Amino acid sequence: MRPVMGGLLGRARQCLRDDYESDPYLPYVLGLAAVLAGFWFWHRIPNFATRDERWRILDPMVPVGLFAEDPGIESLLEGMQQGRTFGATFYVFGLALLPVFVVAFLTGQIDAFVALPEHGAVDLWALWNRTPRWIWTWSLVLGRLAVVAFAVGCVYVTYRIGTTMRDRATGRLAALLLSFTWGFLVLAHEVGEDVPALFFFLLVVYFALRYAETGDPALFLAGCACGGIAIAVKLTTVVVVPLLGIAYLLRIGNAGDDWLDALVQPRLLAVGAALGAGAVFVGFPSVVAGGLEPLVARIQRGTTGKTDPHGWRVEPTWWWFLRSYLNGMGLPLFVASVGSLVAGLPRMWERSTEADGYALALIGVASYFYLYANWAYIRTHHVLPTIPLLVLVLAAGLMRLTDAHETVGRAVVAVLLVTSGLYAGVGDVGYASQPRDEATDWLRTNAAANATVETYPNDPQEAAVPHGMEIYRPSNREATPGGAKGSAMEWLLAVEERCPDYVQLHYYESILALAPDDWSERARRLSGERRAQYVRDLLAEDTYPYRVAETFGPRPAFLDGEPRSAGLPELVEVGLFPRTIQYGDPQDVGVDQYTVILERDGQCGASAGSS
Repeated sequence: MRPVMGGLLGRARQCLRDDYESDPYLPYVLGLAAVLAGFWFWHRIPNFATRDERWRILDPMVPVGLFAEDPGIESLLEGMQQGRTFGATFYVFGLALLPVFVVAFLTGQIDAFVALPEHGAVDLWALWNRTPRWIWTWSLVLGRLAVVAFAVGCVYVTYRIGTTMRDRATGRLAALLLSFTWGFLVLAHEVGEDVPALFFFLLVVYFALRYAETGDPALFLAGCACGGIAIAVKLTTVVVVPLLGIAYLLRIGNAGDDWLDALVQPRLLAVGAALGAGAVFVGFPSVVAGGLEPLVARIQRGTTGKTDPHGWRVEPTWWWFLRSYLNGMGLPLFVASVGSLVAGLPRMWERSTEADGYALALIGVASYFYLYANWAYIRTHHVLPTIPLLVLVLAAGLMRLTDAHETVGRAVVAVLLVTSGLYAGVGDVGYASQPRDEATDWLRTNAAANATVETYPNDPQEAAVPHGMEIYRPSNREATPGGAKGSAMEWLLAVEERCPDYVQLHYYESILALAPDDWSERARRLSGERRAQYVRDLLAEDTYPYRVAETFGPRPAFLDGEPRSAGLPELVEVGLFPRTIQYGDPQDVGVDQYTVILERDGQCGASAGSS
């Protein structure tokens, strides 16, 4: 096996060298991908872009802390079982964070990792605020740069698949279209599993296509190994299993008179299955440390936890699919991709590498549709693996069109590149002026060093405050002036007793309480006159000694009595404006980042009464 893998790595290096020498445009394509994926990658740092970004960063930190406190294999294995079972991202970002661990050790700050469980037991705010800022900053920088590298790798593998399917022009166009895909660029701007999983998923597609073309067993085994890694990184990439099965069948069809030899290969199938299963097993550190039970629990949580909308929109599955593709690709690219997929159906039965590539793409898309059929919500990152498959089919179709009708083909290509580039570019440039970053900068500039801020999210990722500020929040209300005050609502209404210097309101936790109940499932759950009246009184500036100092982000329509976009106009809007609300745990963009900062401009109740 070692000679086989070593031979594949040597062939991979030679292939990359040949591509660079044979295609003078390739370095520019990959350079463009790096620029777009890495543009303003430091947004929100030292805060997190998503909730899951925190857990991906913490996963390797906790074992380091436990090991530093009690060096030994037992503490290391215990640390590998801590937290949520995220799989092979533990290794990916553990390696990325290695310089942070080394610096912490050399500077005597390794205790910061030892203290993580203690801080986390208080609440998420304590975990973030009590850990040194430099640790979050450099961990996020290194983690995100690793994801950017994987993103460039995805673009190159897409180029390879397109080149194998048809020619280098097809590969270049597919790589460019993927680089101009907003959903792909969003996920390249966070520490997460989606882009690394996509990289290994695309490797499986490439090896499957090459195996169908050549029958080389090493390629099939490489596909099985990469498939196991992909599943270990993200469970939903289990779709690689039917893809490898289809490749096996395609090879039988392509083998001609040797079809029986291609069919009967028990050793190849057994070794491939062992490689894939082994990669999955080793890829989950909690499985290595504690057996199969954590993996079984992870699978159960992944399958049963998707039937609840979790407080977001309650819509049919088809609506979530359509919205996710429109938001991830933009309207023109999505329409063109669907049209190309349908138009290519008759070619599926041809005997050619291009037809094999089309078959793999179609089966891949169909498998994901089947996998998500019963989910209560689907977001862009769920359908990410299908997007390169769609753009590959589209690129091949456009090259055929160009061969048959050069002027028309070139015009369509130009329109798609321009419109997709604009859609993705507008979204990408938005990272330079995100409302929460602007709100954080405003507090850093205007608030005194000892200022206090009250805000109501339980997660600092949803807020916009500088690291190190004193925060009054409901998740640790016992530690605020006046104590817990009984219920959470009683604590909330006693803001004058705490008398913070600033109150910060956010869309998801506070402003949405003012929306009609039918605005979203989250709005219905937040409904309650006491909460809504409290937010309304703060904004009115006539009940509490606070004035609106600044607002950031697009103003929610319901504040002005306007209805929410619905039906076809809403979906079209999503396909034309990239930074729209995401409903859940992806990056908060659009109105989800709406932030209001109120500054105290008078004496609080207790102070006023004593003066």
